[in-house]
Amino acid sequence: MKKRIGLFLATASVVLVFFAGPAAAPLSAQSQEKLTVEPDPSYSESAIASRRHPEVDTDVFLYINHWRNSIPYEGLGGFILRDILTPGDPAKPAKKGAVLKYIKAYARGLLQPRHNTVPFKTDKEQVFFYVTDGTGRVEAGGKKAALDEGTAVFVPAGVSYRFLNPSDRPLEMIVIVEETGPGFEPNKEISVGSYHDSVPSTGTHWAHIGHGLAYDVPPKFYNPMGFTTVSIDSFDMAQPHCHGPGTEEIWCQVKGKSLLMFGNRLLTQEPGEAFLVPPNNKVPHSSINPTGEQMLWLYMGNRHDQVKK
Repeated sequence: MKKRIGLFLATASVVLVFFAGPAAAPLSAQSQEKLTVEPDPSYSESAIASRRHPEVDTDVFLYINHWRNSIPYEGLGGFILRDILTPGDPAKPAKKGAVLKYIKAYARGLLQPRHNTVPFKTDKEQVFFYVTDGTGRVEAGGKKAALDEGTAVFVPAGVSYRFLNPSDRPLEMIVIVEETGPGFEPNKEISVGSYHDSVPSTGTHWAHIGHGLAYDVPPKFYNPMGFTTVSIDSFDMAQPHCHGPGTEEIWCQVKGKSLLMFGNRLLTQEPGEAFLVPPNNKVPHSSINPTGEQMLWLYMGNRHDQVKK
């Protein structure tokens, strides 16, 4: 019996030496190392980024927010607005959601049943509306258009408009506001489109299926930006990737509840919640559909990094 016990202890010692050998040393050193700069993302198991470094890692929770976290206020002629993302420093947000550098507002808008907005216009602001639920219509400059889920309306600066909701259900929208600048000549009429009228496109970031907004009049933005809707099929995921300075990429969930790989964190995202990809080339993002249900996002790409100087 003593020989057997001795053999077991000897074998155990070999096993312990094997696991405590040179291969484990880098991991131990990494756990004790305090960094001053956030490491670059990597898929290598030996990379510094294979461990979390809270002292320098981007706090991704500051870059995602839901409209339920904000106080309602009235604007744009009578909408009930609740902020999702607000102006701030996208490099160092002072509070949750304060990450917008190039656009003025990113909010949820609601028009109560059997309510209308009053005619409204701004000479230096343009507004993009995307209908997430409900029905109604928009009137602007003698032009009228019906609204339902998936409809997008872009109102140029200087054009008076109003929204009407004659139904018994709330009319809900995502509302994005941009300011114009000197020398900009806006369109003279609104643009109306819907993703239901477009042909899907595939092949981007593994799993993204783009559903463009087929407008009657091409919108003219002041910023180098555009909007589309994106879906991901059941049990599929997008390629994790980063963005750098000059980008303002925002993803707002409009259908389904997804998983979100955001830096080295795994979050959930639900309708009415939007995130901005930190423009530091340090935070990979990947939306994941772990269910059998439909997933849809409203995507905004504002690419100042691609503007030719």
